[in-house]
Amino acid sequence: MSIGTRSLVTTSADPDRSRSRSLTVWAGRTTVAIGLLHLVYFTVKSWSRWDDWAGGALRSRAAIDDPANSPSLSAFWALPGSFAVPLVLLGLLLVRMARTGQEVPGYVPWTLGAWVLLCAAVLEPSGFPLGIVPVGLLLAARYGRSGTPTAPR
Repeated sequence: MSIGTRSLVTTSADPDRSRSRSLTVWAGRTTVAIGLLHLVYFTVKSWSRWDDWAGGALRSRAAIDDPANSPSLSAFWALPGSFAVPLVLLGLLLVRMARTGQEVPGYVPWTLGAWVLLCAAVLEPSGFPLGIVPVGLLLAARYGRSGTPTAPR
C-alpha cells in the first residue's frame, strides 16, 4: 500500500465499495481519454512545427525570446510540453488503484478539480471543462451516498 491510500476490499455483499471502485475506474478511463484526445488534436494541429523543434529552433534563450518563434513555442507548450502525458499516466494510475482495491486519496479529486476550474476560467474555449467529469466521478467514489469518505476495512 502507498502513502495516503487505504485498501478497499470489495465483496459481493458490499455494493457501495463495488460502486466506488467502478466509479474510480471510469474516472481513470475518462482521464486517459482526455489526455489522448489532447495529444491527437495538438499533434495534428502542430504537425508543421515538428521540423522546427527537431532542428533546434527552441534550444536557446535567444530563440525562446524571439517573437518569430512564438507560434512554434506555443505549439510546443500545447503538445510535448503540456500536461497531456502526465494526465494519461494519472488516469492509468487511477484505474490500477481501483483494480487493486486502493482508495484514491482525497486530495487528488480536490486538487484536480481546482486546477480544472482555474484553467477553464482563464482559458475559454478549451477542453478544461471536460475535466469536471473525472473529478465528479472521483468525488462520487470517495463520498458516495453518505457524504463522508468511505471507510477502510
